[in-house]
Amino acid sequence: MVRLTIILLFSMAFALGDATIQPKTPCERARDAAIKGPIGAYIPTCDAAGQYTPKQCSGSTGYCWCVTSTGQKIPGTETPPGTAPIKCPCSGPRR
Repeated sequence: MVRLTIILLFSMAFALGDATIQPKTPCERARDAAIKGPIGAYIPTCDAAGQYTPKQCSGSTGYCWCVTSTGQKIPGTETPPGTAPIKCPCSGPRR
C-alpha cells in the first residue's frame, strides 16, 4: 500500500511538472499593463482565449466602442454613457 502511494505521488508530481505555460496574448499583456497603470485608465477586456472582445468599454468614462481582433478601435463606433448599448459585429477572425 505504501509503495502504491509513493508511485501515485511521483506520477502526480511528473504530471504537474509537464504542464506548459502559454505565453500571454497581446490583449492579456495590454490588460496586465493597464491594471498596473493609473486609477481610472481603460482596461482592455479579453475573452477566455485571451483575444480582445469585440466591444470594449471604459469603466471610468462609460464610453464603449468596437475593436478589431487586434484591439484597434473601429472609427465611428464610440458611444457615450446613457445611450443605447452598442452591438459590435465580430471584427474578423478570432483566434
